[in-house]
This record gives sequence, structure tokens and C-alpha cells, in this order.
Amino acid sequence: MQTFRNPYPRQLIIDIHSYCNASCVICPYTALKKQNPMGIMEEGLFEKIVRDFGDLTRKHGFRGNVLFCNMSEIFVYPEMAAQRLQYVIQSGLGAGIQTNAALMTPEAVSLLSSAGFDGTFTISLHGISPDVYKRVMGLDISTTLKNIDYLVQHYPKEKIVIQSIPWNWPEGEAKRIRSHFRSRGVRVRMPLANNRAGLLPNVAVHRKEKLAGCNAGRPLGEMVVCFDGDVILCCNDMGREEVVGNLRNNTIQEVWNGEKMQEKIGQIYYGKQSPDDFICRKCEFGITSNSPWKRLARNAGHEARKFILTRLR
Repeated sequence: MQTFRNPYPRQLIIDIHSYCNASCVICPYTALKKQNPMGIMEEGLFEKIVRDFGDLTRKHGFRGNVLFCNMSEIFVYPEMAAQRLQYVIQSGLGAGIQTNAALMTPEAVSLLSSAGFDGTFTISLHGISPDVYKRVMGLDISTTLKNIDYLVQHYPKEKIVIQSIPWNWPEGEAKRIRSHFRSRGVRVRMPLANNRAGLLPNVAVHRKEKLAGCNAGRPLGEMVVCFDGDVILCCNDMGREEVVGNLRNNTIQEVWNGEKMQEKIGQIYYGKQSPDDFICRKCEFGITSNSPWKRLARNAGHEARKFILTRLR
């Protein structure tokens, strides 16, 4: 099966630092922070990456997007977040934020407004009952809800999405979340937990003996950049198993079209031999067949599980 892949990414996911204030049981960060390199992206490196991406968008005539952040929580350093978002916006690029909102204070929101930010907020909120939220995310729900309420009152609601992953929720938790945000006119989506390509053994997934593609398609249009410039294969590779290049001394296109990246694309999409421990063989998004009937059955099973966890409980 032929797979179309542009010779450039259309979105960058950038960690401007590698720190997070949460301890979510459905995220491997707590363990990885003890073994991964940790730090803050140098301003010069960040600006080099953004300039390079801006040049690509103008050359190829598309609106590129920069998403903050992958492993980290952007509001750990709100002043830095505002400064770097402003640089992205001034470079003619779109921008979006992924956050748990616990540190998204009114002051931080004002900083972003002053920087000209008008992109999307995706807010991770994996429970709304105080005990459930604390157990799953390790944070105080009252602080988070106050911050979200302030954002809703001062920012376009259509640009705010609550992302809630059901994880050992008690009866009625999904309904409580939907009801709370429906009354505020804010959209909620509830994807199932992701095992982060084998990093969360409590989220079951079957190892693949062969690969025929990626159900998420992320390696086809998205580049994930760590704080030190390392480029990893996918946002699920939080353990940095597959580093395909570095943007400190290379351009985005050099890494995107480089030998390491092309090798991985071949292993994911074109049936080329991969090691037994290849990350995509441990990931629930890896697929073993392009048969439309198998794809239909797989998607139907996924949707049925999601319906049970988020609609019937």
C-alpha cells in the first residue's frame, strides 16, 4: 500500500522544557523524569527551529502549526511560554497549547493575551470529583476548575477543549464532567487511555508481529522536538527510544527526510524488517493489516469500549 508523506511536517510539537507539575497514573512522566535528560530549550535553538519551520511554510504555501507541549507542562514557566508563543505568532505560524491547567492562572492567561496568542487550548482533566482527580492526576481540582472558569470567561469557548480520559472512574463520573462543561458551553472529548507504546503496562496492548501502518498517522505529518533538539519518531515515544535526528545542527527537512526517519517509515508502512522491540510494535496505534474489513472491526471494537466507559457509566 502506498502512503503519501509530504517532504516536510505540517505541525511541530515542541517541548520548550521537560518539566511537569502533575503525576498522572496514565502518563509515564513520573518514571521518565528520573531517566530522561531534563532541561530547558535554549532560546537560540528555539528561534532557529521556528525560523526554519516558517521558511518551509512560505516555500511550500501552507499554514504550519506549533503545538506546546508534549512531555512537559507549559505553564511551569509562564513568562517563557508567553515569550516563545509570541515569537511563533510573529513568524506567521499557528500555535496551540496542551495543558493540565493547574498552573494556568489568570496572570498566565493575561501574559498569553498580551503576547497575541489566539490558538487552541486542549486541557487534560481526567476526572472532576476531588478524590478521582487527585488519584488520577495528583492535583487539586478546585484550583484547576477556577483556572478553567477564568479562561472560559476571557477566551473564545470554541477554542477550548476539555480532554478527559476515563481511568477507573466511579459510576457517573463521565456524566459529571460533561454536565459541568456543557453548562459552560465548552466541548469535552473522552479518548481511551494510551499505553504510550509500552511505557504503561497497566494499559493493555498486544505486541504486533508485523506492521502495516499507523492508525494515528502521526509520522506522516508531525515532528516532535525535545527540549535539547532531539527529534523523536512520535509523541508516544516519551522514553526517547527512537531518536531520528537533532535540530541543533540540522534543518527540519534534513531530519524529516533523513536516513533514520526513512528507515522507520519503511518499517512502519512498507513491511521492512524491524527489531522485536521496535516501539511501533508495542503501540496500540500500530496496525497489522490494511484490510478495510479488519480496520472496520478494529475501529468498531474501540468505539464500543469507549461508549461503555464514557456513556453507559
